[in-house]
Order: sequence, then structure tokens, then C-alpha cells
Amino acid sequence: MIHVLFSASRRKIGRPALACTVAALALVLVGCASTPPASAPVASGAGTSERADFAEFGDVAEFAAAVDLLPASVIDGGKLTVVMNVSSAPTKFYAEDNSTIVGLNADISRLIGKTLGLDVEINDVQFDGIIPALEGERYQLAVSSMATSPERISVLDMIDYASWGSALAAASGNPDELTLDNLCGQNIAVQMGSYQESTTIPTLSKAACEDLGKPAINMVILPSQQDALIQLTAGRVVGVIADGPVLSYATVQQPDRFEVIAEINPSTVSLATKKNSELTAAVQSAMQHVLTLPEYTEALSKWGIDTAAISEATLHVE
Repeated sequence: MIHVLFSASRRKIGRPALACTVAALALVLVGCASTPPASAPVASGAGTSERADFAEFGDVAEFAAAVDLLPASVIDGGKLTVVMNVSSAPTKFYAEDNSTIVGLNADISRLIGKTLGLDVEINDVQFDGIIPALEGERYQLAVSSMATSPERISVLDMIDYASWGSALAAASGNPDELTLDNLCGQNIAVQMGSYQESTTIPTLSKAACEDLGKPAINMVILPSQQDALIQLTAGRVVGVIADGPVLSYATVQQPDRFEVIAEINPSTVSLATKKNSELTAAVQSAMQHVLTLPEYTEALSKWGIDTAAISEATLHVE
């Protein structure tokens, strides 16, 4: 299990700590990410699920080579249990019915399910609970915009499905004149357990601040990327570093509130199964097939991230 460590210079704000006035600001972000229903206590790590009917991908057929790699236990079960942190458009969020999970990651999950001939059950778990849930075999597959890292590859099998980087966003008009070079000592919001928390900000802080004798970037660590945007709207942080597609989508939906200042280190994002899972080979084969389908590029285009397409479902192992 990967444990998240917080130094004295970092602050953690949980959902219960958000003031009522800040919580109300979530309403203005509905276009960025719908809030989960009351029955889905995402902050506690509990999950909700929904059964996909695959109507949107009705023409996608099973891919025999991938089906042949499925373990008998999965075939007998007849479904694929997928986990993600349903918190931010356009990759994973709730539709207007506050029940259906939509976004690129949901589409990828359903395309894999169609290719494998399996129903798909999508579960919502707080981001830092995803790896323990896979290790504990509560779910079979994570589709949650994970970047690879040595720590993750040590406990997971990871398979590429798209490519994007992090981005820095500020309030519209960039009133604090933020750049990647002047974040030292500033309060920058980030999602708990994310690659931005573990790698992007620490690397940036060391190169642009600490190595030059300046104060480190102060990470304000929050349960989700939507919480980070709420804190930016409330003026509690001066910037957000998060997945590029999430911040780009937010600026399209609310251009008077958010502005993307810079893109940071594009790289592949990956599906994940438990380390040495019997399902890994079938998922990799299915994902490689999905990359060849028109529905893959159509899904990327639908969510405004055409440039995220890749051609190789590379498996990352230790």
C-alpha cells in the first residue's frame, strides 16, 4: 500500500471543513463536475455503482483474442468491476441525474467491457482509496486518470490508455500574475493522492524554489479536483495544479472564473489492475483493440481532449 505523507508545510482540508458559503459555490461549478448524490459518501471512501447499458457503443463487438485471455472466474461472474474517483469533468463525473457516471473514463470502461463481452459496474471511491481497494480485490480495474510512477508500478499493473499532463490554473485574469516560476510560498490546491501531489508539485518546488533558497510551494491538499476549484473560487488558494483536461474543461464551462496559465509535462495515463492480476493480459489486449476503434477517438473528441489519443496500450511493470 502506498501511504500519503504530509509535511509540516502542507495543509489538508477535508470536506467537513469547507464552510457553508464555500460549499454553496459548488453550484456554480455544475458545468465542471456534477456533485455526487447524497447516498455516495465519496469523502469517506465508500462507493456507489451503476450498471452500464452500453447503448452509446452498440456497434462495438467482442474482440475474441482478448476474450480468450479472460480468467474463468471473471467469465463466470459476467461483469467487470471498475473503480474511479468520480469528481471532475470531463474524465469522471455524475450526469445531471446525479446517478449515472459519465466522462472519458466511464466511456473507456464501457468500451473495454464491450470488447470483453462483460457488463461493467462503475464504483466511486476517493482517489487515495483506489489502490488499497484494488489490492484488497474489492474491484478488478481502476480507470481514474492515473499517471505511472515507481511507487504505483510496485503494487499495480498499469496499462496506458491516453496521454495528457498537469496544468496550472488561476482565477480568471490571473490577478496574482502566476507563472511556473513564481509559485514559491504560495498556496496551491491539489488533489489528495494524485500524481500532482506526489510528484509534479514537489519536483517543481525543488527546481524553482527550494534549490534557489526560496520557500517551498505550499500544497493545500483536498479530496478532489473540484474541491480545489471551489477553494480557488473562494480565494483560499491562488492556484490549482491538476489534470490538464479537467482544468481546460473548467475554463470552457466557466471562463469568467478560471484561466489555464501553463501546461506541465504531458505523459501517458494508465488503467490499473492489482499486481500480477490474472485479468491484466485480457485488459491490455482489450485496450489495445479499443485504441483502433473509431469510438475511442470519438470519445476523446466528445470530451474536448482530441490530442490525448495514443496508439500503444503499453503495460508498465516492475
